[in-house]
Amino acid sequence: ADKFFLYGNHSKNSLTFHGVPEEPLVISGSARYDILFNEIKNTEEKYIILMSSALPSTLLSYFLSNNVILEWEKMLTSVFLALKELNEEIIIKRHPTKNREIIDFKVLANKFLPGAKIYKNKNTYKLLSKSKLVVSMMSSTITEAIILNKPVVMPRHFNHDLGPPFAETNAVLTIDKPEDALTVIKKALYDDEVKAQLKKGREKFLKENFEYRGNATEKTIEFLDKILENENF
Repeated sequence: ADKFFLYGNHSKNSLTFHGVPEEPLVISGSARYDILFNEIKNTEEKYIILMSSALPSTLLSYFLSNNVILEWEKMLTSVFLALKELNEEIIIKRHPTKNREIIDFKVLANKFLPGAKIYKNKNTYKLLSKSKLVVSMMSSTITEAIILNKPVVMPRHFNHDLGPPFAETNAVLTIDKPEDALTVIKKALYDDEVKAQLKKGREKFLKENFEYRGNATEKTIEFLDKILENENF
């Protein structure tokens, strides 16, 4: 490719660190998320939303191990049990492309959260925008929640995760051990100091990862026009 269009400096730094020349790298922002950056002022705080996620194909072999599946079931069960302890409305959003998860969310919901509403095809952005807390596995949904300025708790999928730097920027709280689920979720919900720290972390994550927030579409078109006009871009 002659040019690589990137969301922000984090992507650029990662590529140059691994030997990609800087010249073809163009920071254009993320047109995909313009709608979210422009909807931040229209959010509410009504419920906790628990998000399922689709695993990337590169991770499917990781879950061929029965031990890994049992560990993940223990982690998810701890999250459902923690949510059961709270006097909060709970929404569960299953991934639209998955007919079943590695651990069936509906089974856990029926057992521990029978009053929770479960959706599969409902608009994710709209559901996130009305949440007071997002509990999500590693997923692009976390990015979306951060853009909407929502506190996020992330149960750990696996060790040595190489996904976006959510935890490294302190943009999310992580549940590293099942027995910590309730404590972590309560901190994200009710501890004002922790909530302030998460807000700063969200701002840091966005600053480092996304340029042209809210007008990336226009910038991308502008860059494309320059490339097509051969203006030595």
